[in-house]
Amino acid sequence: MDSSVKRFLTEMADRAAAVAEGAKDAVAGAGKVVGEKKDAAMLRLDLLRLRSECESRFSEIGRTFYLMNAGAWPSGGETAEHRIESLLGEVGEREMQVSDILRRLSELSGKSACPSCGKPCDAGAAYCPACGKPLKG
Repeated sequence: MDSSVKRFLTEMADRAAAVAEGAKDAVAGAGKVVGEKKDAAMLRLDLLRLRSECESRFSEIGRTFYLMNAGAWPSGGETAEHRIESLLGEVGEREMQVSDILRRLSELSGKSACPSCGKPCDAGAAYCPACGKPLKG
Protein backbone atom coordinates (compact mmCIF):
# COMPACT_ATOMS: atom_id res chain seq x y z
CA MET A 1 0.00 0.00 0.00
CA ASP A 2 1.22 3.45 -0.86
CA SER A 3 2.53 5.47 2.13
CA SER A 4 0.27 8.43 1.35
CA VAL A 5 -2.78 6.13 1.33
CA LYS A 6 -1.60 4.55 4.56
CA ARG A 7 -1.15 8.00 6.13
CA PHE A 8 -4.59 9.07 4.88
CA LEU A 9 -6.21 5.96 6.38
CA THR A 10 -4.39 6.52 9.68
CA GLU A 11 -5.57 10.15 9.79
CA MET A 12 -9.12 9.06 9.02
CA ALA A 13 -8.99 6.43 11.77
CA ASP A 14 -7.71 9.05 14.23
CA ARG A 15 -10.46 11.48 13.23
CA ALA A 16 -13.08 8.74 13.52
CA ALA A 17 -11.78 7.89 17.01
CA ALA A 18 -11.97 11.59 18.00
CA VAL A 19 -15.52 11.87 16.65
CA ALA A 20 -16.51 8.69 18.46
CA GLU A 21 -15.05 10.05 21.72
CA GLY A 22 -16.96 13.31 21.21
CA ALA A 23 -20.16 11.40 20.56
CA LYS A 24 -19.57 9.32 23.68
CA ASP A 25 -19.17 12.51 25.75
CA ALA A 26 -22.30 14.02 24.18
CA VAL A 27 -24.34 10.92 24.98
CA ALA A 28 -23.06 10.91 28.56
CA GLY A 29 -23.95 14.60 28.92
CA ALA A 30 -27.39 14.05 27.44
CA GLY A 31 -27.94 11.11 29.77
CA LYS A 32 -27.10 13.31 32.74
CA VAL A 33 -29.52 16.02 31.59
CA VAL A 34 -32.28 13.46 31.01
CA GLY A 35 -31.66 12.01 34.48
CA GLU A 36 -31.89 15.47 36.06
CA LYS A 37 -35.12 16.21 34.15
CA LYS A 38 -36.58 12.89 35.31
CA ASP A 39 -35.59 13.62 38.91
CA ALA A 40 -37.19 17.08 38.70
CA ALA A 41 -40.39 15.61 37.23
CA MET A 42 -40.59 13.03 40.01
CA LEU A 43 -40.07 15.74 42.62
CA ARG A 44 -42.84 17.84 41.05
CA LEU A 45 -45.18 14.85 41.19
CA ASP A 46 -44.33 14.37 44.88
CA LEU A 47 -44.95 18.08 45.41
CA LEU A 48 -48.41 17.85 43.82
CA ARG A 49 -49.25 14.80 45.92
CA LEU A 50 -48.15 16.47 49.15
CA ARG A 51 -50.03 19.68 48.40
CA SER A 52 -53.14 17.66 47.58
CA GLU A 53 -52.79 15.78 50.88
CA CYS A 54 -52.49 19.12 52.73
CA GLU A 55 -55.65 20.41 51.05
CA SER A 56 -57.45 17.21 52.02
CA ARG A 57 -56.35 17.65 55.66
CA PHE A 58 -57.48 21.31 55.63
CA SER A 59 -60.86 20.21 54.31
CA GLU A 60 -61.15 17.63 57.07
CA ILE A 61 -60.17 20.25 59.68
CA GLY A 62 -62.97 22.49 58.41
CA ARG A 63 -65.49 19.65 58.49
CA THR A 64 -64.41 18.68 62.01
CA PHE A 65 -64.64 22.29 63.20
CA TYR A 66 -68.12 22.62 61.68
CA LEU A 67 -69.36 19.40 63.29
CA MET A 68 -67.85 20.42 66.63
CA ASN A 69 -69.55 23.85 66.58
CA ALA A 70 -72.84 22.41 65.38
CA GLY A 71 -72.81 19.94 68.27
CA ALA A 72 -72.81 17.05 65.83
CA TRP A 73 -69.35 15.63 66.60
CA PRO A 74 -69.78 11.94 67.53
CA SER A 75 -69.31 11.32 71.23
CA GLY A 76 -67.44 8.42 72.76
CA GLY A 77 -64.42 8.53 70.49
CA GLU A 78 -61.68 10.96 69.69
CA THR A 79 -62.48 14.57 70.59
CA ALA A 80 -62.81 17.13 67.82
CA GLU A 81 -60.00 19.19 69.33
CA HIS A 82 -57.68 16.17 69.35
CA ARG A 83 -58.62 15.35 65.76
CA ILE A 84 -57.89 18.91 64.62
CA GLU A 85 -54.56 18.86 66.46
CA SER A 86 -53.66 15.56 64.81
CA LEU A 87 -54.58 16.86 61.35
CA LEU A 88 -52.55 20.05 61.89
CA GLY A 89 -49.57 17.88 62.83
CA GLU A 90 -49.96 15.93 59.59
CA VAL A 91 -50.12 19.18 57.61
CA GLY A 92 -46.96 20.39 59.36
CA GLU A 93 -45.10 17.21 58.43
CA ARG A 94 -46.16 17.51 54.81
CA GLU A 95 -45.21 21.20 54.69
CA MET A 96 -41.71 20.25 55.84
CA GLN A 97 -41.55 17.69 53.03
CA VAL A 98 -42.77 20.36 50.57
CA SER A 99 -39.98 22.71 51.71
CA ASP A 100 -37.41 19.95 51.23
CA ILE A 101 -38.69 19.20 47.71
CA LEU A 102 -38.63 22.91 46.80
CA ARG A 103 -35.03 23.11 48.05
CA ARG A 104 -34.06 20.07 45.98
CA LEU A 105 -35.78 21.49 42.88
CA SER A 106 -33.86 24.75 43.40
CA GLU A 107 -30.60 22.82 43.58
CA LEU A 108 -31.42 20.96 40.35
CA SER A 109 -32.20 24.25 38.59
CA GLY A 110 -28.95 25.83 39.81
CA LYS A 111 -30.75 28.43 41.91
CA SER A 112 -30.72 28.92 45.65
CA ALA A 113 -33.75 28.28 47.84
CA CYS A 114 -35.37 30.88 50.08
CA PRO A 115 -34.74 29.89 53.72
CA SER A 116 -38.24 31.02 54.67
CA CYS A 117 -40.52 29.55 52.01
CA GLY A 118 -38.21 27.26 50.01
CA LYS A 119 -39.03 28.80 46.62
CA PRO A 120 -36.21 29.13 44.04
CA CYS A 121 -34.39 32.48 43.98
CA ASP A 122 -31.78 33.91 41.63
CA ALA A 123 -28.26 33.84 43.03
CA GLY A 124 -27.88 37.63 43.30
CA ALA A 125 -31.35 38.38 44.67
CA ALA A 126 -31.59 40.26 47.97
CA TYR A 127 -35.25 39.34 48.61
CA CYS A 128 -37.35 36.29 47.81
CA PRO A 129 -39.69 36.98 44.86
CA ALA A 130 -42.31 34.66 46.39
CA CYS A 131 -42.51 35.73 50.06
CA GLY A 132 -40.49 38.97 50.12
CA LYS A 133 -38.23 37.92 52.99
CA PRO A 134 -34.56 39.00 52.89
CA LEU A 135 -32.31 36.24 51.55
CA LYS A 136 -29.15 37.36 53.29
CA GLY A 137 -29.09 38.05 57.02
